[in-house]
Amino acid sequence: MHSTTKANLLNKILIIEDEPDISDYLYDTLAMSGYEVRQAYDGLEGLEKINQEKPNLVLLDIMMPRLDGLEVCRRIRANDATRGIRIIFITAKGSLEEKLEGFQAGANDFIVKPFSSSELLARIEAHLRIDMLSRDLEFSERRYRQLIENSPDGILLFSPELKLLFVNSRFKSILPGKLENIEIGQSIQSLANTSLVFGEISALLEKVKATGLIVTRTISVSMQKGHTTFLEIRGIPSEVPGSNGMMFQIVMRDVTEKNNMEKVISRAEKINSLGILTAGIAHEINNPLAGISNAIHILKRDSIEKEKKDELLELILSNISRISRIIDDLRVFSRQERYEADAFELVSAIEETLKLLRYQRENDQIEIEFETNGLAPKIEGSKNQFMQLMINLLLNASQAISGTGTIRVEINETVNNSVMIKVSDTGCGIPDDQLDQIFDPFFTTKRDWRGTGLGLAVSYRIVQLLKGSITVVSTVDKGTTFTITLPDKAVKISGS
Repeated sequence: MHSTTKANLLNKILIIEDEPDISDYLYDTLAMSGYEVRQAYDGLEGLEKINQEKPNLVLLDIMMPRLDGLEVCRRIRANDATRGIRIIFITAKGSLEEKLEGFQAGANDFIVKPFSSSELLARIEAHLRIDMLSRDLEFSERRYRQLIENSPDGILLFSPELKLLFVNSRFKSILPGKLENIEIGQSIQSLANTSLVFGEISALLEKVKATGLIVTRTISVSMQKGHTTFLEIRGIPSEVPGSNGMMFQIVMRDVTEKNNMEKVISRAEKINSLGILTAGIAHEINNPLAGISNAIHILKRDSIEKEKKDELLELILSNISRISRIIDDLRVFSRQERYEADAFELVSAIEETLKLLRYQRENDQIEIEFETNGLAPKIEGSKNQFMQLMINLLLNASQAISGTGTIRVEINETVNNSVMIKVSDTGCGIPDDQLDQIFDPFFTTKRDWRGTGLGLAVSYRIVQLLKGSITVVSTVDKGTTFTITLPDKAVKISGS
C-alpha cells in the first residue's frame, strides 16, 4: 500500500465521476493513501466543488451528464483562480483523437480504464510533485517581484536587442512627470528620444554591451522649482540560461542626499586644511607687514632723504605685492566648488598646490621635488577638487617628516596612456596593520589633534570622481608613497 506522507495530507483531490462504483473505488484508494478526497457526480457539481474546495488535482471523467469532462476542463482553464489545477482525465476509450482533444482542452494527463491502483497513485504523486514545484516557483517569483517592486532603487531590464522587458514602480517614482510614456517593448533608441535620462542610459548600455562589464555613472537632473537631483546609474550585464544573448539590467539610485553629505564632509576637510595652511600663511604675511610698518615709521620723520624715501616706498609696494600673491594663491584653494567638471592642466594645478604647501612649512629642512618627466597632461574633472586631493596628501607627507626629509611628486605615463601621480615622503611611515584603514572616515594616526580623520577619506572619494584609483605603499621609519592613477578615458597627454 502506498505510504502516507506529510505532503499527501496537504494535497486535496476532487473526483468528478458519474459512476458511483468507480468514484467510491477511487475515493477509498486515495483516502487510504493519505489524501484529502472530495467527490462530485457530474460536471456542474464538479465546478461548484472546485470553487468551494480549491483542490490541487482533479480526476475527471469525460462522458458525464449535464456537462461533459472536456467542457469542465475548458472552464477550469478559463478561470484565473483555477487554471493552475492539475487535471487527469479518466476515460474508457483512450483513442488518439480523444487524447488530442483532451490535451487541447487543457488536460495534464490521461488514465485509461481499467487501471491499477499503483499506476493511479504513481501518476497522481508525479503530478502533485509538479504542482508543488510550480507553486514553489510561483511563490518565489512573487516574492522576488515584490522585492524588486519594493526596492529603493529603480530597476529596468533590457533584452539582448536593448528592448525594455521590465520596469519597477520605484523607477517611475524617482523621476515623477518625466517618464509618462515609458512602455514595455520599447527600444532604448525610442526611449532616448523622449528623455535625457534615457539618453544617458542608452550611452551606458552601449558601453556595457561593448565591454561586458558593469558600468556606473552619476548624472544630475533638473527637477521642478530649480531642484537638482543626482542619480547614480549602473548597467549590469546578465546571462540568462536558455536565452539567445546577454540581458542588461539598469539600477538607478537617488544619491542626492549622499552627494550633499559628501560635499559637507569635503568642505569640512577643506576648512581643516585651510586651518593648517593658515598658520604658515599668517607667518608669510606677518613678515612683509612688519617691513611695511617699519618703513612707514621711518617715513614719518621729517629729516629723511629723498633717495631713502623712494627706497622705502619701493619696499612697501614690494611687500604689498607679496601679500597679494599669497592671498591669490589661498583663494584658488578656498573658493567654492562647482559641480560641473572642467579640463585643467595637471602640472599647473600641482605647482599651485606646492606654493600653498611652501607657505605652511614650519620646517625648512624638508626638500620638495617635482618631476614632470616632460609630460603635460590635461585632466577631465574639477581642478579645485584635485588641488584639495594634493593638499591632503602633501600635508600628510609634511607632517610625517620630523627634521630633515624629502617630499617628491612625480608624473609618469603608464603603458595604456593613463597618467600616474606619485606623492612620496621619507617620513615615519604607516604600520602594516593600519594600511587597510587609512581611507576610512575619521581614522587618523595623528595624536596631536591636528587631523580630523577625513583627509584621506575625502581624497579617496575625489579620486573616484576623477574615475581613477589610489594605492599606498609604506614602510615604518622609511616613508610612504601614494600612487594616483587616472584612466585614459579621463586623460589627454601631450609632450611639453
